[in-house]
Amino acid sequence: MLVLSSLVASALALTAVPFGASAADTPPASTISLSDWSSRVWTNAGSGDGEGLFGALRALPSEHEDGSVRSLRAAVDRLDEHESAARAKRLERLAEVEQELNKHIAADDLSQALVSAVELTELSTDKQSTLNDARIRALVSEAERKFREAEGKSDWFLAQDLVYRLNILFEQPGTYRDDLRRLSERMALLRLYAPKKLHEIRNEYRKRDGKEPLPFNDMGEKWQDKLAGIDQFMVRRALLRAHHSHVDGAALKDLIEGGLLMVRTLVTTPDLSVSFAGLSDRAAREKMVQAIDARLASTRSSPRDADTLDLSRVITALLEANTQTIKIPEQALLRAFGDGAISKLDEFSEIYWPDMVPQFLRTTQGKFQGVGVQIRVDEGGNLMVVTPLDDTPAARAGMRRGDIIRKVDGDPTLGITVLQAVDKITGAAGTPVTLTIERPGREEWFDLRLTRAEIPIYSVKGWSRSGVHEDDWDWFVDRENKIGYVRLTQFSEDTTRQFDRALNQMRTEGLNALILDLRYNPGGLLTQAVSISNRFVNSGVIVSQHDATGVQTDAESARPGMASLRNIPVAILINEGSASASEIVAGAVQDYARLGEVDAILVGSRSYGKGSVQNLHDLARGSAILKLTERYYHLPDGRLIHRKVGAEEWGVHPDVEVQMLPSQMSDAIELRDAADILPGQMDADGDAPPDPRRLLTEGIDPQLETAVLLLQARVLGRTSGHAMLTTQEPAPAAAVPAGGG
Repeated sequence: MLVLSSLVASALALTAVPFGASAADTPPASTISLSDWSSRVWTNAGSGDGEGLFGALRALPSEHEDGSVRSLRAAVDRLDEHESAARAKRLERLAEVEQELNKHIAADDLSQALVSAVELTELSTDKQSTLNDARIRALVSEAERKFREAEGKSDWFLAQDLVYRLNILFEQPGTYRDDLRRLSERMALLRLYAPKKLHEIRNEYRKRDGKEPLPFNDMGEKWQDKLAGIDQFMVRRALLRAHHSHVDGAALKDLIEGGLLMVRTLVTTPDLSVSFAGLSDRAAREKMVQAIDARLASTRSSPRDADTLDLSRVITALLEANTQTIKIPEQALLRAFGDGAISKLDEFSEIYWPDMVPQFLRTTQGKFQGVGVQIRVDEGGNLMVVTPLDDTPAARAGMRRGDIIRKVDGDPTLGITVLQAVDKITGAAGTPVTLTIERPGREEWFDLRLTRAEIPIYSVKGWSRSGVHEDDWDWFVDRENKIGYVRLTQFSEDTTRQFDRALNQMRTEGLNALILDLRYNPGGLLTQAVSISNRFVNSGVIVSQHDATGVQTDAESARPGMASLRNIPVAILINEGSASASEIVAGAVQDYARLGEVDAILVGSRSYGKGSVQNLHDLARGSAILKLTERYYHLPDGRLIHRKVGAEEWGVHPDVEVQMLPSQMSDAIELRDAADILPGQMDADGDAPPDPRRLLTEGIDPQLETAVLLLQARVLGRTSGHAMLTTQEPAPAAAVPAGGG
């Protein structure tokens, strides 16, 4: 893998030769065909040969009879200019953040000081040196002391805020992982059982921070409904299944310990007393904690693993102690015990309790039923319409971007959460729902009476909108060179069909190369990942599944004759938001490209590292489900995708790494989202969607810009391959640290 960021700029800047310079000033000239030059660029990019790639790029002449060569050289220079500007911006921002850090430390504003510290590590070329800075070490020490003090005083938001930022700083060693998990569990308990109290605590925290309080909305189920149907047997089944089937093995005593710790967290959260009166009795609460601690001690000290009988005894003893002390509902205790036990496994294993099953099943069916509108909650607690989706009940009723949904079936929405709104607005196809709308510029609210329907999921997007429908796209990022662009937002059941349709449209106009953008794609269906990979890979294993011992248990292979893109140059974009199915596609294509069977390279940054397989287990005749990690994905060359705790290696590395500043990432996402709005839908200021070409021309998205440049070089070699170049072969440039150091 080569790091293109900064090195491109330094290499090009060091070797630019003014047109007309004398022979004494320039290295010896050589002649090479465009075809050979293009192959050199592409091969060096794919193999990670930075010196060879940069040498080939900087050898391209700025004057040539072929306009395509001149245009490509201009693109190389433009990328160089953008990188130089980004490097200067990084240094400027570093200086600003240094000042902000000092200001926040002087004001004893630990939270904002940690925000500055996190940004410093993101901007720095040497994160460890930044963490070793005396100011950062002192800040971390004080923040740790303060968050533990805040937790002891039940100042949950301050404690979580501080430990959340500490965890970002020390994510790799996992120094604060357990602390963050404990506080997150406590907040989840408050959200479940005492949402109004949690809201009050949040507003107190906001007031201390100089912010306006937010309104509260209690729309949704009551906590009593969320405990219905929970019993001891489903908890036992969940733990025993996890013990026997988890991919990394799960000692039953560890699961019991996790369950006891979660119950302890529940019992030591006095703010839950608004729902569980027994927690307000300090003596009873302390007696319950003593009973839990005694069980924890005996579990930890046992020289052997626990068995089924031990598990039953712990649960029985826990319930008896509860009856004699705090007397909270048995189901609440069991739910906490089960959640805590499974949390000891991995971040993807989970129990779906009876109240969670319907929503979970809806998300796994690949179908969505509702009115077809994207929503968000703004800072004032208003439920905003991001955009209505094409040809859906919302669009047909005239809903617009920027509308505010004030009521759902007569219930006010101010202060509602997005999840609450989704639960309220969605429902079975054919059922009615009434949305009360406030529209800017219109004095009175009005009702839209809609009938829910099945909403198609469009997971394949193009370069720019070309019509009023969701699948109306201009698929070419570079029409002159016929370079297509396809962005997959997820892998749903219709992704491959939509992808093939896009390819057919591009082929009709002529397709010379393709960019496949998998950035921020969280994954989806394995079957779709395999079929998309199959469009590049003609034969062979695409992904295999292995148990904890490394034994292969299953494999998915390409079907011969389906590789419609096998001979088309492809650049696949990945980043830290590319996960699971995205990593399977990127990794499989990369492996076969290295074997010479696919004409592809990967550009961007390392992927997320989610390469595990979860299976579903029935816990109570369908009323509760255990999702359990039981296998790991391996790529064709045997690589493990999954990021394990403490691991130094994970995910898929790009062939060409291109770093982006935090500001570039946020600007690129914002522009891309705005450009995706359907024609006719204005933004909040009444402006038409922006032109996505700004991502390239303004240096906002250097990963995309680099991919386009490399494909332009590849296409040039194929379309004008017999043309000759007179190039200069300069001496290798000195390496520059990633990030422009």
